[in-house]
Amino acid sequence: MRILLITLATLALLATVNCERRNFADSAITTQVKSKLAVGPETDSLKINVETNNGMVTLTGTVPTQAEKAQAEQIARNTEGVTRVINNITVASNSTGENGAGVAAEDLMILSKIRARYVAEGIVGAKVEVKDGVVTLKGNVKNAQSKVRAESIARATSGVKNVDNLIVVNQ
Repeated sequence: MRILLITLATLALLATVNCERRNFADSAITTQVKSKLAVGPETDSLKINVETNNGMVTLTGTVPTQAEKAQAEQIARNTEGVTRVINNITVASNSTGENGAGVAAEDLMILSKIRARYVAEGIVGAKVEVKDGVVTLKGNVKNAQSKVRAESIARATSGVKNVDNLIVVNQ
C-alpha cells in the first residue's frame, strides 16, 4: 500500500512539473510573438491579443486591414515553438488607417505581398503605402542593405508601377 501511495505521489509530481514546463514554454511563445508584433512596422500590437496553449497560438483583436491580419499570422507562424496558428483577428470595415477603407483591392494585394516578403526576409522598420500601383516606402531601417532590399522587393512585386523610396537609414 505504501509503495502504491509513493508511486501515485511521484506520478502526480511528474505531471505537475510537466504541466509547469508546458505553461512556461507557452508563456515564452506568447512573449516572443507579442515582441515581434510590437517591433513589426506593419502591425498594431496593442490591438492584437495572443494566447498560447501547447504551442498553438490564437490571435484575436481588430486591425484596420486584411494585410495587417495576414502579417500578424505570418509573424506568429515564424516563431519558434509554434505548432499551429488560429487567426481570429477581425478586420475593421470602417478603418481609416494606413491603406484602410477605400483602397483598391489590387493595391491591397500588392501591399500584402510586399509586407509578407519583408517579414520573410527580416526587413524591420520599413512602412509601405500603395496607391494606384505606386508604392511609397517610409520608416527607418538599420542599414543601407535593408533600404536597397526593401526597394528591390517592392519593385519586383507584380502590379507595382513605381516605387518612391523615402526610407531613412539609422546611423
